[in-house]
Amino acid sequence: MKISSAIITGGSGFIGSHLLDRLVSDGVEKILLIDDLSTGLKSNIEDHLSNDNIKFVNKRVEDIDNLTEATKGYDVCFHLAAGVGVKAIMENTSSALITNIEGTQKIISACTQNKIPILIASTSEVYGVSEEKIWNEETRSLIGPPSVLRWSYAASKLIGEFLALSEHKDNNLNPVIVRLFNIIGPRQLGEYGMVVPKFIKLAQENKPLIIHGDGKQSRSFTWVGDVVDSFIKLMEGENYGEIYNIGHSEEVNIVDLAELIINTNNSESEIQYTTHEEAYGKGFDDPVRRTPDITKIKKTIGYSPSISLEEMIIKISEYIKSS
Repeated sequence: MKISSAIITGGSGFIGSHLLDRLVSDGVEKILLIDDLSTGLKSNIEDHLSNDNIKFVNKRVEDIDNLTEATKGYDVCFHLAAGVGVKAIMENTSSALITNIEGTQKIISACTQNKIPILIASTSEVYGVSEEKIWNEETRSLIGPPSVLRWSYAASKLIGEFLALSEHKDNNLNPVIVRLFNIIGPRQLGEYGMVVPKFIKLAQENKPLIIHGDGKQSRSFTWVGDVVDSFIKLMEGENYGEIYNIGHSEEVNIVDLAELIINTNNSESEIQYTTHEEAYGKGFDDPVRRTPDITKIKKTIGYSPSISLEEMIIKISEYIKSS
């Protein structure tokens, strides 16, 4: 299927705006953007708003009257709208849950009625603190108790997955679910707890980089351009009813990440440490490792990370410095 029209919820956000750029570049004829600008920026999409083929609805998905009518006539839907970032989730748990659950249910319902295939952006958080070395799509989730509020995000995203897959099982919906692993790139905001843009900005200001915990926890970081490319290939390939990890196999601990950012930016910043409790309150869990098995998406669309972590840091540093 060649995409000629698309819906993007969360269209002014970090990933959504890059997806918009790509769809416009690909010649997609009609695009509906839905975003309440709570975490996205209008400046991310400003260059496209004069285009008569792009419609921007400045509302939450769940607040749109007659969403089914509003979404009629589109080829695909990319559902990216969500509460984002550990810090933001911890500070606004209830509103994030409503967005992630109610908003997802409503867009699924609209796509079901209009027979629109939907890509749902889920998260590596759904794996919780699984002790398996590398997480594939069949890895059992091991999230914490409700008393640890950070896991509310993982639970809400899992509910979205279940809603989509149950409709698919009943032959009502064609969904693709993607579990994203630490996506980074230009336009990402550090204020919601995203470690890379936050550290880069601090390094460029020669301020201390504060690490939560001992810094030995490791992560893999994924380039936003690779993610957008994967979204389009998965939907055009009609890989419905499937879950895919999208990530990078290169792994780094947070201390080494901080040192890489300091060196890349020729910074005089120092590394300091604080406890998770001081940063987020009591009972905070943080997975020791978070590394994806990307075998499935490699086999499906030939996915391969296009650049190294060091190259990503250089590109993002240049963007932040020029902003």
